[in-house]
Amino acid sequence: YILNNNKLGLFMNSNDETLEKFNQFLEVEKCSYSDCLGVLEHDYEIDGVNAKIKLHYVKLDGNGRPMVKALANTLYEYIINYCIASKNRNSQLTPRQSTKLTREARDLFRRPEVTDESPDKTGEAGEMLLYFLMESVMGAPQVVSKMELKTNRKDEVKGSDGIHAKYDSESGLVDFYFGESKLYKSSSSAISSALHSVNDFHDGEMYKHEYKMVTKHYKYADEQTKQAIQGLIVNGEPGPSVRVNHACLIGYDFETFKSKPYMALDDFKEEFLKDGSRLTTLLQKKFDKFEKQYLCFEVFFIPFPSVVEFRNAFNEALG
Repeated sequence: YILNNNKLGLFMNSNDETLEKFNQFLEVEKCSYSDCLGVLEHDYEIDGVNAKIKLHYVKLDGNGRPMVKALANTLYEYIINYCIASKNRNSQLTPRQSTKLTREARDLFRRPEVTDESPDKTGEAGEMLLYFLMESVMGAPQVVSKMELKTNRKDEVKGSDGIHAKYDSESGLVDFYFGESKLYKSSSSAISSALHSVNDFHDGEMYKHEYKMVTKHYKYADEQTKQAIQGLIVNGEPGPSVRVNHACLIGYDFETFKSKPYMALDDFKEEFLKDGSRLTTLLQKKFDKFEKQYLCFEVFFIPFPSVVEFRNAFNEALG
């Protein structure tokens, strides 16, 4: 018994080390984030639910205008990482390989023209931005390249808007993050839509399909880490070492930009901080009625001059 117990301890330590190595698979560089996005410190909190509010914003250029196109172009630089599993590409790409994979990745996006009267229902710009945030801000690598699994570029990616994971050395748990990206004119509508999607995700047991994807379409070539990640799932359900989180991106039209299309950074931060109070109150009311309060949430709020403008800027970057 003592021998077996020691073997078990050695196995657990080895497994923890393997899972901790998974955190090193991040592909988005922090400097890419800091080039065009910023974060606002605050003390807003949500009661009754483990939900962290993250106030992020598109940086302003020297003339006080949000760098929307710069953000879209930065996201474009990561479309190979986002769309093509690392096990299906060389770690060091030749110029020819890079050109080929960029074309393959671009062809997976639908790129409709977006207007207020004809909104973009694909949501792919927001999904790409959420991937960027989960990697650069949360330090949670993408687990499955879902875009690569589309058999038709006109198809939607089913289930969540992204599967990411991160090993937490303090708790010894692996945090799985299922993404929900909502870019709406109205922040209230975006929040409602995100929580509705999360509720349906669990009621319809879509998470079982997502875990199956982790098993069948794991992104990286490291077999040892793959086995460790897959071993966390027990018959399609999260095991005792898994904590389920939902990372929600709420992008919305910021009313202040209508009257002040350009402004000093300090003035913008002051206005955004005020809006943070409104956003927190909205979110609290939605969570008070939310059925599954045992789940954990990371909620990114990003104000835009226009979410339509951002979507079109991303589609333009795709070419």
